[in-house]
Amino acid sequence: MDQLVVLHEIFESFSRGTGALRDIEPRAVEGRCASLVVKLLQSCLDGDIDEEVCRELSECLSNIYELKRLGDICRRAGMPEIAMKCYSKALSQAQEPHVRSVLLNNLGQVHAQKGDLSKAIVYYKKALEGFEYAGDPSSAAHVMGNLASAYRRAYQWDRAVECYFKGLKGFEKLNDSFGVAQMTGSLGRVYAEMGERELAVLYYEKSLRMFEQLGDRRSAAWLLSRLGRVYAEMGRWDDSKRCFDRSLSIFEDLGQSQNAGIVLSNLGRFYLEKGDPDSARVSLERALKLLRKEMLPVYPNTVAALAAAYSLLASRYAAERNAKQSSQLYSNASDCFSELALHPRILISELKAAAGQARSLSYLVKLRAEPRGDEAVALCERAISALESTIASTTSKDREKVASLVRCLEGIKELWSIDLYAAEPWRILSMVSVACEYLMGGIRELAKTLGPYKEMYEALGAINGALDDERQRRDSSANLKRAAEHLRASQTESFEKIAETLEMAGRSELVQGMSPSDILNYGAHRKALMSIGWAAAQSLLSEIDRTGWIYAWDESMNLSEMGPVGRTERIRRKAESIAEMKEVPVVEVGSVNIRGSAVDVPVESALGNTSIVPTQTVLVSAATSLPARPETVRPEITLEGPYVIESFEDYEQEGAFYDEPHRDNPTAGTGCAESAYVAQRGHLRDSIAARIIVGLIALAGTAYAIMHVILGVL
Repeated sequence: MDQLVVLHEIFESFSRGTGALRDIEPRAVEGRCASLVVKLLQSCLDGDIDEEVCRELSECLSNIYELKRLGDICRRAGMPEIAMKCYSKALSQAQEPHVRSVLLNNLGQVHAQKGDLSKAIVYYKKALEGFEYAGDPSSAAHVMGNLASAYRRAYQWDRAVECYFKGLKGFEKLNDSFGVAQMTGSLGRVYAEMGERELAVLYYEKSLRMFEQLGDRRSAAWLLSRLGRVYAEMGRWDDSKRCFDRSLSIFEDLGQSQNAGIVLSNLGRFYLEKGDPDSARVSLERALKLLRKEMLPVYPNTVAALAAAYSLLASRYAAERNAKQSSQLYSNASDCFSELALHPRILISELKAAAGQARSLSYLVKLRAEPRGDEAVALCERAISALESTIASTTSKDREKVASLVRCLEGIKELWSIDLYAAEPWRILSMVSVACEYLMGGIRELAKTLGPYKEMYEALGAINGALDDERQRRDSSANLKRAAEHLRASQTESFEKIAETLEMAGRSELVQGMSPSDILNYGAHRKALMSIGWAAAQSLLSEIDRTGWIYAWDESMNLSEMGPVGRTERIRRKAESIAEMKEVPVVEVGSVNIRGSAVDVPVESALGNTSIVPTQTVLVSAATSLPARPETVRPEITLEGPYVIESFEDYEQEGAFYDEPHRDNPTAGTGCAESAYVAQRGHLRDSIAARIIVGLIALAGTAYAIMHVILGVL
């Protein structure tokens, strides 16, 4: 099996799963870089595309077809720098204008993936010019869709809609029903993002009918998933659920597991918004089993939604006093937030804070079950440590609240520690005083703005005064009575019994459930302090808690949505300023020269440089010449195969959407000669055989002519 065939199968596995890859016999792979291709195949089967293998392959491969396909794999695997290098290297060897335009389009897609929309637009425009010059209106219409997508992602709605309609008109002139259906669906998407939901539904439904008439079940499944999301935003829950179920059923029937995973992710979000975290958890956990980590933005969006589902369920179990289940779910949520916080493309400090909060809550819910003294102290210490790790990542307005919460927990820990020193009663008064000081420090800021906490703060001051009376062997009843009055004034229902306990302690009377040792161990004081501490801690947690929030990212991995479940807000960005560069940047690079059209070519791979400058794609003029290396192009490789532009990126990428749609027609919409990647090899061999035969015939004819001349002379 030729290595190009294997590369194609690896690429297809992103949407169809790895089933077909398991049928490939590694020892049967043929080609100059077969060993590296086998390593890439194995890494794909292991569920993680090996970046180092891709980098080595980008150096080893020299054929345009193979470089292009490796670039596609790297682009889909979240390795834009290697993808850009592969496309650039292929572009440096390509001479046919149509082929160059295909590769320019791919470079535009890589820059769009990186979020560099200015460069993406430049490459798309160059590709568009190339296809128009080559007289390929179909490919030009597809690139027009990519250009519209770039404008849409830059929130330049007018330009996006204009380009979509131009693309639509181009497909209509060609009587290309599939292209018309694609562009109609993309118009639905831009209207959905503009908030024009009714208009979006109109275009989505029209596109869906077209795909169903064409018999394209795969594209119809995508439209159903999109419709499901819009219906959910409109509150049409039954219609939304019906669309998601139909979409999921089609993908499962087609055996496209990763596409099914994307729909499951959207379905999980649907359940969250509807207030059903149990069903959301099931869908989202199923989705993560089917999705690759490099699938952006669907994978991080799914992890974020699952973190919110875990947190909501944990909160519910905590209210039901199921500490064990609640703790485990908070721990799961913390793991999800931590994974997001470590993602190289996500730069949101609040995620680290949310991870610490969830981890802290996983310990605090166990404390509410009133464990033994030593276990309680250990849990307090872990909760405090988890919160302290979030202070630097917390927003400035919440930072002081986190610090206050830490002080409250320090006070609670001190109260739990008292039980460990029952044999040393002379230390108890000091420890109760320290706990009171911690709690006063924690509530001080709250007392400045919230009335109930002002009363709690005054109560703590009175209890502290009573402890000082005890230390000085004075009567503490007045301070304890004053503390009880302030607790009642806070109008907190749970404090009534505590207030009564303090008053009776001031009269040295036994309260029901208390023993003489409780009086000696300041049991009433400790109960009051513990109640106040927990009340303050819960209030502070509710103000800073981000564990039940939803976070979502767009295709450029910009934060697009955030907020509590059911009350999320879309982040409406201003239209980005897209530099109208007429030419891609050009630099002088000695006497390098590349034959071809007047399209500029990236110089990094043209010069064989292994590094790609991430901040700017450096280019040289196509009017210069490059000394060809013997291994640059195989002697038997020709450019006779058809070059068709890939389906435009906008169609497949929607929030969570990742997978690229392909036409059911195997000869259309599949990129740089990919529609005939197997046939190309067969045609190639047939072409070589034909040339040999023609050469032999010509040689025989020449020999016959020579013999005829010789005989004539004789």
